[in-house]
Amino acid sequence: MKKNIRLMIISIFAITFLTSCGEKKLVLQVSVEGSLKNSGVINYLGYEMNVYKDEADNPCGDCPLQPVCLYKGADGKEVAGNIAKALKESNGDWEVEVNKNIITLKEKEKGCIDEIQGFSGPEGISFKEKIISGHAKVIKASENIENVSADETIGFSDPESIAALYGPSYEMLTVLGAEDRIVVRADVQTDSFPWAKVVFKRIKDVPEIENVHSLVNVEEVLGYSPDFVYTFPRQNELAQLKKAGVMSLAGKSFKKLSDTPEFLIKYAKTLNKDALKKAREYQKYYREKLKEIKSVSDNLKEEEKPVVYYAGVDILTTYGNQSDMVEVIEAAGGKAASANLDAAARTQISYEQLAKWNPDVIFIDHGGMNDGKTGEEIKENLFSSKAYKDIEAVKKGKVYLSPSGVFYWDMGLQKILLVEYMAKTLHPKEYESLDMNSELRSFYKKFYNYSLSKEDAEKILNREEP
Repeated sequence: MKKNIRLMIISIFAITFLTSCGEKKLVLQVSVEGSLKNSGVINYLGYEMNVYKDEADNPCGDCPLQPVCLYKGADGKEVAGNIAKALKESNGDWEVEVNKNIITLKEKEKGCIDEIQGFSGPEGISFKEKIISGHAKVIKASENIENVSADETIGFSDPESIAALYGPSYEMLTVLGAEDRIVVRADVQTDSFPWAKVVFKRIKDVPEIENVHSLVNVEEVLGYSPDFVYTFPRQNELAQLKKAGVMSLAGKSFKKLSDTPEFLIKYAKTLNKDALKKAREYQKYYREKLKEIKSVSDNLKEEEKPVVYYAGVDILTTYGNQSDMVEVIEAAGGKAASANLDAAARTQISYEQLAKWNPDVIFIDHGGMNDGKTGEEIKENLFSSKAYKDIEAVKKGKVYLSPSGVFYWDMGLQKILLVEYMAKTLHPKEYESLDMNSELRSFYKKFYNYSLSKEDAEKILNREEP
């Protein structure tokens, strides 16, 4: 199977505080022992790599842009080789060497890396990390990904000037009452979301930095003199910020529905007590709305639950069970087509896999990201292409575009609206009393302090521009 290798980078939680930088380049040696007994996900240095049972289980098949992946049965040498290959492709912070089952990572430039997100994987494989030169704390991958407590004390820093670079950060900081402190932001926060210019009072006037999804020019960011930077989990950029004496908080991928309000609490704890109070208010609202939806969906019979496929940046990119989307679909009264897909968010699949799942309903989100086709174009192509005509959702016309408003509903704080919207779409009779127009207006007023008209709310629900 020919592979065009692409590293799938998944955002993992990271936080950086002011410390002095080391005098030696960091050298990390990782020994990989055993063999993969199960499918799942390997976590390494903040990245993720999918492990499949076999080639038939790989939903991408021989598709182009095949991410680096592994299969059940791979031994330590193969695992080490593939991790090294992926790290080289990432062109990240490390010079990478591999000798049999030993990976040696040398810091490219002497920086401030004092914490390393460690290695973990499915049953049968083990990783032993050893610092050869320099100093750093190796944090277990499971601690970073699964066991980050919402009650962990970060410590209020109450920054006066903020850089909001991570996708949902502008929305989150605005909800927490810190919009007036934002001195620079990401271009994507308005380029893809015209409603943000309507709802957020300052966003049109805040300077923007381009192409943040691929790379952030730290020198450019520092030119705005931020006290705190909310950014992506790219270790080299975090190290540069630390070296400059600037605190930062990096994004994470969400694996559970509860991660959304918990991460907002993380943001709040970098600000002040008022922000934390607002974050707790959001968490309470989120839990109450989720409970209301599940009080109906939990009582549905299995045969009443349609198979739902959720598409991301294109029709053949989806979310595996290592993301929170499976839980979103199930909470809304559906069966996730990708429930048994041991993979993370934005995993590429093949047409054959989609046809095999044959979903009853398809939702499309993230269209237009990275200059790709819009959701409307993806939907139009789905119906015009003969390749998809036999898929149940296409045959019955049950293909829907997820609304966005100020940001993507599957990523930011509007995720609870996505659960409600999906429930209403899948089970209109059971959720007859659920008025999405009213829910949307109430949410925007409560958390964005913006009064949407009924007409504007309807436009957002229909993915129309202001």
